[in-house]
Amino acid sequence: MDKFTVIIPTIWKSEYTLELILRYCECVYVDEIILINNRIETTPTLPTHDKLKIINQPKNTFVNPAWNYGVNISKNNYITISNDDILFDVDEYYELLSQITSQVPLKNLGYIGSHSENYILNNNKTPVLEIYNNQTNKGGWGCLFSFHKQNWVPIPEQLKIWYGDNWIHMISKSILQLVGINIETKMSTSSDLEEIRNIRDNDIKEWHKLLQA
Repeated sequence: MDKFTVIIPTIWKSEYTLELILRYCECVYVDEIILINNRIETTPTLPTHDKLKIINQPKNTFVNPAWNYGVNISKNNYITISNDDILFDVDEYYELLSQITSQVPLKNLGYIGSHSENYILNNNKTPVLEIYNNQTNKGGWGCLFSFHKQNWVPIPEQLKIWYGDNWIHMISKSILQLVGINIETKMSTSSDLEEIRNIRDNDIKEWHKLLQA
C-alpha cells in the first residue's frame, strides 16, 4: 500500500492531540503528518520527527480551510484527515485499509469514514467496510476519513467549521464507512467553544445558500 499523508488541524484544546501525533509518527503506513497549527500561542512542546510538518498559522484558519490547504500541499496521493481529539489503534486502522486497498484501489473507493458505533468503547464488532448510511451512522464520519487525492474537491471557502463532510457526501459518488474499530474521543472539543459559535452560525446560513444555488 502507498504511504499516507495525515492532516490534523488543531487549536490545542484536546488532551489527546500529542499522543495522537506520536502514534501517527510511529506508524509505518504514514510518512507525512501535516499539523495545521491554528493557535500558535498555546502550542505545547512538539516531538521532533522527520514525518511531522508543522504549519503555523498567524490566525485561526478553521477546520475546512485547513483541510483544503493540507490536501493541496500533501506529498502523497493517499490521505487521511483526522480530528485532533481522538485516540485509536493507528496501526490497526492502516492494516485494515491495506487489506481493503489490496482488493480495490483507494481512488476507486471514494471516501472511507468512520461509523458512529466506533466511538462506543470496547466495541467488539469485526471490522467491516460498508456503504455509508445516514440512518444508522449517527455522527462522527468526518472525525477520521481517508481517500485518494484525485477525488478531493475543495470545500467552498465560505464554510469554515461545519458541513465539510456534508460537502464531501454531496459531491462524491462513493461514500463508505468503516465499522468495528475503537475510537476514544471527547466529541466536539473545539467546535463547541463559545468563541467560534458565530462562525458555526454563519456556516449554517452559507450551507443553505449552497443548497439553494
